[in-house]
Amino acid sequence: MVITEVAMVRLAFSLLALSWLSLVATAQDTAKPAELTEGAKSLLERLDADKDGKLSENELPERARASFKNFDQNGDGFIAGDELNKAAEAVANAQPREKGKNTKRDIGKLMKSDYRRDEQSGLFLQAARDYNAATNGEALLILKDGKVLLDVTDNGYDAKREHELASGTKSFSGIVAALMVEDGLMKWDELACETLTEWKGDAREKITIRMLLSLCAGLPPEQDALQGPATKDKYAYAVALKCKHEPGRKFEYGPAQFYAFGEIVKRKLKDKNEDIKSYFMRKVGEPLGMKLTWRTDAANNPHVPHGVFITANEWAKFGEWVRLGGKLGDKQLLKQELLDECFKPGKANRNYGLTWWLGGGADEDGESEGKVATTEAGVPKDLVYAAGKGKQRLMISREAGLTIVRLAKDTNTFETDQFFSWLTRGKKA
Repeated sequence: MVITEVAMVRLAFSLLALSWLSLVATAQDTAKPAELTEGAKSLLERLDADKDGKLSENELPERARASFKNFDQNGDGFIAGDELNKAAEAVANAQPREKGKNTKRDIGKLMKSDYRRDEQSGLFLQAARDYNAATNGEALLILKDGKVLLDVTDNGYDAKREHELASGTKSFSGIVAALMVEDGLMKWDELACETLTEWKGDAREKITIRMLLSLCAGLPPEQDALQGPATKDKYAYAVALKCKHEPGRKFEYGPAQFYAFGEIVKRKLKDKNEDIKSYFMRKVGEPLGMKLTWRTDAANNPHVPHGVFITANEWAKFGEWVRLGGKLGDKQLLKQELLDECFKPGKANRNYGLTWWLGGGADEDGESEGKVATTEAGVPKDLVYAAGKGKQRLMISREAGLTIVRLAKDTNTFETDQFFSWLTRGKKA
C-alpha cells in the first residue's frame, strides 16, 4: 500500500469530522517494539525525512498536522511503533472512493462513439484526453514537433504538484550511462567487477554495464528488501547479492540491478564529489532548466530504480530533449549515437533496451505485458518510453514528432495500443 500526500491531506480533513477514540483506546505496548505493517512502512518511506524510524509533527504535510496529537498516544512528540500502524490503518480507512478509480469495464461507458479530428495536428486530442481520464489518468501533456497540443489534468490532480514517477525514474540511468561513456568514465560492455572488485571470483565477474541496464545481469530482484525502509544502504545491499541466474541469459525486472549500477556510478564519480543525481543535473537537468525532487535512501544514496518526483511539464522537457537526439538549441549535450544506444533491443528481452521500453506495453511496475503495440492501432513504430507503477508514461516518437507525458494513479486499465488508437484514429483498437 502506497501512502500518498493526497491521502494524508484527506485524513487531516476527515479527522476534523470523525472521532478517532476507537483508534486510540488501546494503549501502546512499550515493553517491546511493535512490528510495523506494510502501510506503516510506506508511511515512513514517504515522510520520515531524518530516517529515525518515527514521525515528528514537522514531517507531516502541513494540512495533516492537525491530526498529529490524535496518534501521538503517549505524548512523546512522535508517531512511532503501533502508533504508526494505527495511523496507516486510519489513512486507508479514511480514504473516500476516488472518482477516477475506473475498471476496464467502465471505459466503454465513458468514451464517446464519435470524436472529431483536430484539423491542425490531425490527431483526436479529445479522445486521447477522455481515454486518459477514463483510465485514471491525472495529467496528460501532448507535444508535436515541440508545440503543446494538449495540457490537461483530471481526477482532481494539481498540475503544480510533483508526481511520483516510480519506475519511470529508471530511464534516467540509461542517459547517465551514455553521458559517462561520452566522458570516458564508462564503457557499455565493460565488466562491472572492474569497479565492483568484490564481484571478482564468482559468477558476478561476467556481469557488464549493459547487462545491468538491460536487466539481465542475473541478480535477484529483491523488491521487498530494496523498496521499503528496512534496508538503510540499498547500494551496499545490492552489491552484496549473488547471482540468481547466469549473467546475460534471463531478463528479470526489479530494483537490485539498478542499485548496483548506482554504486558503480558512485565509485566512478567519487573524485568529482558527485552522485548520479548531481551528475545528471549538471550535464542535462540544469541546461534544460528541469526542476525535480530525487529522493535518497537512509545512507543518502539517490534511489536509482525509483525516487524521482516531477511535474508533467518538467518531465516533458527531458522527453523533448531525448526526441531531439540530445540536442538543446544549437548545442549537442550528448551525442545522438550514444543516446540511441538506449533504444536498441536487448538480447534477453526485445521489448526492452537500456532502461527504456520499446514499442510494447508495460504493467504498473514496468514489466512486459507480453505483447508489442501494433502500428495497425496507430502506435508509432519507433515508440520508446519510460514506464512506472501507477501507469506513469513518458512516450516518445521521433518519426511522429511526439512527446507525451501521462501521470496517473492506475492499476490495469491503461493500454498503449488503446491510447494511440484513440489518439490517432478516434476509436478503440
